[in-house]
Amino acid sequence: MRLIVLCFLLAATLVAADVTGKWRGTIRSEMAAQTAGGQIPAYLALEQSDSRVTGAAGGSEKMLFKIQTGRSEGDRLTVEASPKEGTVLQFILTVKGDALEGDVKENGRNIGTARLTRER
Repeated sequence: MRLIVLCFLLAATLVAADVTGKWRGTIRSEMAAQTAGGQIPAYLALEQSDSRVTGAAGGSEKMLFKIQTGRSEGDRLTVEASPKEGTVLQFILTVKGDALEGDVKENGRNIGTARLTRER
């Protein structure tokens, strides 16, 4: 019986949090500190099916770029989008209820941190 309960608890921790929805927040970066007061807007429109995440990312709902790869595993969300040729933005975020927090990389280099909240 203990083994069954342990397996159930382990399986529950491996289930990805559902990130489907619209998320709005900011990215803080050194580059933004020089031009935009330290932060720039961030927006994600996400659809999740099992662990696969699709949708778009950008600065607002009017400036979006298709997510090329997206995956949700447990409380970890990773999405990649290309705002222009030769540039890949990668968001490596932790799901905390209705908040996403984590790092933003550009072409593999850490450029800042993001914090977004789910829109209701």
